[in-house]
Amino acid sequence: MVAPLNTCTTIEQRGVVRFLWTKDVAAKDIHKEMLPTYSEHCLSRQANPLKQHLLRERFPDDDAIESAVCTWFRELPQEFYAAIFQGRVKR
Repeated sequence: MVAPLNTCTTIEQRGVVRFLWTKDVAAKDIHKEMLPTYSEHCLSRQANPLKQHLLRERFPDDDAIESAVCTWFRELPQEFYAAIFQGRVKR
């Protein structure tokens, strides 16, 4: 039986995701594998808004993806970046 972890980091979870991804485990199955261990601290499959934005479109090549990512970042409100910097200052 897997005991839930009380303390865990996002970096740790991303490492687990990356490991399982290299083993060709599907995203939904990765989340199912991690949920018992990380419980309420588990990263959500929808946690990345950029990924959700990009999943709605099809891109012909890498340049089109790069352009879409740059456009997405340019359209974010200033408050988004201010919140990130304030979080860094607190640490």
